[in-house]
Amino acid sequence: MKYQSVDEWKARGKELYGEDVENWKFVCPSCDKVSSGADFKVTGAELENMYNTCIGRHNNKETGCDWAAYGLFKTMGKGDVVITPDGKEVDVFAFAEIKLVSEMS
Repeated sequence: MKYQSVDEWKARGKELYGEDVENWKFVCPSCDKVSSGADFKVTGAELENMYNTCIGRHNNKETGCDWAAYGLFKTMGKGDVVITPDGKEVDVFAFAEIKLVSEMS
């Protein structure tokens, strides 16, 4: 998905997971590992890493891999793009979409 602004992207994160970014979840486009901000915090990584690096970069590949959205292959078409205030397009990992029980019935 292409988000037209950082605010639009943040609004989607809040819609899916609430205000606390530690609850936000992203999926690595390479290994499909889903990690949250809280998972990154446990490794000592900055929360800003959760949307552009796999958690494996921060936990010595205990789980996940070492993929980064800012690398040569970006998200391989499996991620999202956010347009920054200066018009730059930034590749980020996709949100790990969730289905609420009420939506499934």
